[in-house]
Amino acid sequence: MKRILIYGATGRTGRLVLAYALQQGYAVTALVRNPEKLTIQSPHLTVVHGLPTYLADVRRAMQGCDFVISTLSALSETDSFSLKRMTPPHTLKTTMDHTITAMNELGLRRIVTLSSIGAGDSKPLAPWYMRLMIRFTNFKLVFADHDAQETLLRQSNLDWVIARPVALNDKQLGGTLLVHYGQTPSPFTISRQQLARFMVDALTSNDFVGKAPLLAEQ
Repeated sequence: MKRILIYGATGRTGRLVLAYALQQGYAVTALVRNPEKLTIQSPHLTVVHGLPTYLADVRRAMQGCDFVISTLSALSETDSFSLKRMTPPHTLKTTMDHTITAMNELGLRRIVTLSSIGAGDSKPLAPWYMRLMIRFTNFKLVFADHDAQETLLRQSNLDWVIARPVALNDKQLGGTLLVHYGQTPSPFTISRQQLARFMVDALTSNDFVGKAPLLAEQ
């Protein structure tokens, strides 16, 4: 049984990734800050208390794993929308730096990470209102962190997949996944369930290795 290390398993997207991974027959190790927030129980789930921003915790959690999925956020939703100046925590960059180090040490190859439309070379494809938020709110810190983790992955020798979803919603899975490159997706929405399925399925597909697809749902 293959094992996935998941970051962000207590988040809105992460918990769906965790549930789908277990459903697909994977064993899962969840590295989490607050284990009590995990509501899913399974004999194939191992919970490691720690932080992905600490290299020692990453190394400890990655033991025995075959793949890595990161669904981490750079900032909380409240901090992201805030106009208040703050010191960026660089959560995504620090985590990815440690993850690449540990993956190389332990011989792991495949990693799927959550990013967003508007990150990296997809910035011109983000709607005007999104680019406005990035400019004037702390979303600029969020996207700087997305850019930093994407750059680290692109410079690595890993088999990486960068998932760039459009606007996320909490609807039930029911639509068709749309994958775009170089154009703004329409409709500009995707369910977290659809995104979770993509991220887990991308572990065993070669269709998206070394790519950063824009993901939507119709």
